[in-house]
Amino acid sequence: MTLCDLRPWLVRAQREQYAIGAFNANTLEQVQAIVLAAEAEQSPAVIQVSHRALQYIGSGDQMLGLEYVAAVGKVAAQSVSVPIALHLDHANGDEVRRAIALGFTSVMFDGSLLPYAENVATTRLLSDEARAADVCMEAELGEVPKPGVSDDTEALTDPAEAEAFVAATGIDSLAVALGSMHAVTEKHVSIDLERLRAIRAVVAAPLVLHGSSGVLDGEIAAGIRMGLCKINVATQLNKVFTLAARAKLVDDTTVVDPRKYLGPARTAMIDGVRERIRFFGSSGKAKS
Repeated sequence: MTLCDLRPWLVRAQREQYAIGAFNANTLEQVQAIVLAAEAEQSPAVIQVSHRALQYIGSGDQMLGLEYVAAVGKVAAQSVSVPIALHLDHANGDEVRRAIALGFTSVMFDGSLLPYAENVATTRLLSDEARAADVCMEAELGEVPKPGVSDDTEALTDPAEAEAFVAATGIDSLAVALGSMHAVTEKHVSIDLERLRAIRAVVAAPLVLHGSSGVLDGEIAAGIRMGLCKINVATQLNKVFTLAARAKLVDDTTVVDPRKYLGPARTAMIDGVRERIRFFGSSGKAKS
């Protein structure tokens, strides 16, 4: 299939109380793992790349990274029969515009560190441009930090502000800060479900959870029932991928062919993505 429009899938997922998995990719093998897992589960899925992934893929040049990812993402989507979206995560305005031009079907402008008025104005402008190109537009209100950064509740999404932000910007989906953190390698984090309930009561737009790798599965499941319909997964799958590669290298110290350890890593990540798809409840949704 060609790359799909994510918006109707998010709306459906929210209505039917499941979530679409958005899986981060840094390598070709990880892109392949995402689409092969989605095919095996007959599920829609999102190939997701971050600003830092673009720097890596483009050898320090984010715009070159975007070109690589756009080309690979299109081929990956065409290789399977299920809906695949290509999403740019935590990007600046220039990257968002370039991604739209290159054929990404979903983009996220991260203005969470900007003053509120500036965040609204820039997000509104980019949202209009995305809509004109028929591209899904995501933005974040609040802050999903990395470990070591303050988790003060002032950084969490305020329901009233979220309602005003969505109305003022016209975005298609909103990433909400509920207490999750990026780059957490073990599941021990709780999220503010009452805050989510309050946000959902005043925001009709699909809601997104970032930093899910460290969040307890029971809380993710509860969040999906309460309106989270796109769940981002990065660290959890990077861990699976790396452990499989490391195991192969430890098992056979004579290996020099990257295919010998990246192949098992890809296979392990396929299994990891399939598990998340089933957990999020989207398995089988592509054929129903």
